[in-house]
Amino acid sequence: MADRRDVTRRDFLNGVLVGTGATLLSHHYLTLMAQAAEAEHDPISGGAPYYPPSWTGLRGSHPGAFERAHELAREGREDWGGVTETNEEYDLVVVGAGASGLAAAYAFQRANEGAKTLILDNHDDFGGHARRNEFKSGGRVRMTYGGSQGFDNIANWPQEMWDLLEELGIDMDAFETTYYDQTYHKRHGMNGGVFLDAATWGKDYMIPADMGDMAPVIPGLGAGSNDFKALLSGAPIADEAKAELVKLYKEEGGNRIATTINDADVDTDKLPYEKFLKDYWGVGHPDTFKFLRKLPTDENGVGADAISLSEAVSGSMPGCVTLGKQLGLIMEAEPGDPGYCHHFPDGNAGFCRTIVRAMIPAVSEADTPEDLITEDFNYGALDAAENKVRLRLSSTVIEVKHNGPVDSADKVTITYILDGKARRVHAKNVVLACWNMIIPHICRDLPDDQKEALASNVKIPYVFATVLVKNWRAIKKSGIGGAYCPTAFFHLFQTAYPVNMGAYKATENPDEPMPITLIRVPVPEDRDIAPRDQFRQGRMEILSQTFEDFEAEIHSQLNGMFGAHGFNAAKDIEAITLNRWPHGYAYTYFSLWDNGDTIESGPHQKARKRFGRIAIANSDAGANSWLDVGIVQGLRAVKELAEA
Repeated sequence: MADRRDVTRRDFLNGVLVGTGATLLSHHYLTLMAQAAEAEHDPISGGAPYYPPSWTGLRGSHPGAFERAHELAREGREDWGGVTETNEEYDLVVVGAGASGLAAAYAFQRANEGAKTLILDNHDDFGGHARRNEFKSGGRVRMTYGGSQGFDNIANWPQEMWDLLEELGIDMDAFETTYYDQTYHKRHGMNGGVFLDAATWGKDYMIPADMGDMAPVIPGLGAGSNDFKALLSGAPIADEAKAELVKLYKEEGGNRIATTINDADVDTDKLPYEKFLKDYWGVGHPDTFKFLRKLPTDENGVGADAISLSEAVSGSMPGCVTLGKQLGLIMEAEPGDPGYCHHFPDGNAGFCRTIVRAMIPAVSEADTPEDLITEDFNYGALDAAENKVRLRLSSTVIEVKHNGPVDSADKVTITYILDGKARRVHAKNVVLACWNMIIPHICRDLPDDQKEALASNVKIPYVFATVLVKNWRAIKKSGIGGAYCPTAFFHLFQTAYPVNMGAYKATENPDEPMPITLIRVPVPEDRDIAPRDQFRQGRMEILSQTFEDFEAEIHSQLNGMFGAHGFNAAKDIEAITLNRWPHGYAYTYFSLWDNGDTIESGPHQKARKRFGRIAIANSDAGANSWLDVGIVQGLRAVKELAEA
C-alpha cells in the first residue's frame, strides 16, 4: 500500500458530503440567492462564504451534480413529484453555464438591450470544465485550473473570437509579453521528463529529457538532452526496445520512409500508426509500444493503437515527424513564437469569470480581467432578482418543450430540478449549451435522426488532480517541471503554469507551496477497442472510484517520481482537489473508426440544427474541445435564433 495521508475532515466535508448532502448544498444555494449579494455563510465549509473554487476533495462532476440526469437518461424517470410554477418569464434561457453557454448569454444580451436571460447549470459552480481550483496557504491564495487550461488554436480563430475578447478587455498580447514567464523553468533548471513506474517496469525511473512532448505544452520548459541512447541506457526497458526507441526519436532514415510513403500514395488516414511503425520502421518490441501508447492521449483521449498515421503526423509522434515536414503538416516554430502561453492563473476559468462579470457587474468591483483574478467574487449576486442576466446553479434541466407546434410556438417551457423539487420557467428562446448526449432526453420532441446524431457524441473522460504541495524543493531538485508517464495511473504531471497577472504571482520560492497537476485519461488495457467504447468504459471506471482511491494513486505516483529527492506524500501534501469529468471533452472524429466523418461532414452538423425556438451550442456542436470552438458555437446559436 502506498504511503499516504488519511482523508482529512476537510476533504470529507468538502468532497464526500457535498455529494451525499446535495440537498443541504442546494438548500443553502436557495437561501444565498434569496438574499442576493449578502454574505450568507456556507454550512459545509464551516462559516466561510459560499465559494466553490476553494472547496477541496471530490469536485468536477461531483456527487449531487449528475444523479438527476442519470435518473432521466439511464433510468427513464418520469415522475418528479409535481412541478412548481415559478411564474418566471425570460427572453432567453441558456442550459449550461460553460464557456459556450456564457458566450451565448453574453451575445444575446449585447444584441437585445434590456432582455432578461436565465442561465441554468447542474453544477455548484459555473464554467463547465473551465474550473478554478483555489487554495489559501502560506498567507496567500494559490490557484490553478481544474480542467480547461488555456486559449489554443489561436492561428485559426475567426474574427468574432477576437472581437469578443477585445470587448471583454482580455489582452492576448499581454499573455505573451507580460503575464506568462517564459524564463521561469530555465531559471529553476526544470526540463521535461518521462517517468517509468516500478509497478510496470520493475523500478521507478525518471528519464531527464522531453521525450513526451511536454515542452510545447509548457512554454519555457527545457527539452534537455537529445542523446537518446545515453538517456535510455539506464532505463528499465528491454535493450531491443531501447534501440527501437532511439531509432524512432532520432528518425535517421526518415526521409527515405517519407519518400516511400509518398511514392506509394499510401492512404495515411487508413494506415494505423502502430502498423506504420512495424512495417516501415521495423519495430515490434512490446516495451516500445508500451512506452509510446499514451503519447497521444492528452490530445484525443485514446492510445497510439487507435490513431491513424495522419493523426500521428499531426501530433508529431515519433517516427513520423520527418514525414509531417515533407507533407507540410509540421512546421518549424518561428523564432520568438510564444507557444501555448495564453493562460489565466486559473486556466479558462479566468475567461468565464470575466464574461460573467461583464453580464452581472454586482459579482465583483474589479474593472479589468487582471483585477478580477484576485478581487472578491460574490456568488450571492449571480441569481439576484434585479439582474438582467441571472445565473442559477445546482439546477438540472429535465425537460425543454415548445408551448404548441414547433413551427408556430412563441414560447418554450423549461423544467429543472433544484433542491430536490421540479420547477418551471418560460422563455421566448432557448440555447441548449449542455452536452449533446443529454439533449435527446430533455428535448424529447426532436426528430429521431437528430437525436441519433446528438447521441453519437460520447465525451472523453478526464481526471485533473490538483495537489497543493507544502513546498516544491524535491521537484526542483529533480529538474523535472513536466513529465509524461506512459504506464502510471496519471499519464501527465505538470507544475503550475508560471503566470503573473495583476496582483497574482506565480510561486517563485521552492520553500513555499505550489499547486501541481496530475492528469488521467482512462485508456483500457485491451487494444483495438473503438474510441466511443473506450470512453464509455473510462466513464464507468472513474465514476466507480472513490476520492480515497484517487488519493492513494496520487501519493504512490508522486512518491515514485520525487521520493528519491526527498518528497514524502504523507507529509508534503497539504490538500487535494480531485476534478472528475466522466463526460469530459468533446468527441473528435478518428479516421480509422468513423467512416469518413470529419469536422466538415460529421453527425455533429445534423445534431446542432436549430429546432424551432431552440438552438444548440457547446463544443460538442463543433466536434472539438478547444475553448474557441465552444464559444463560437454559442455565438452561432444566438445568430440562428435571431434569424428564425
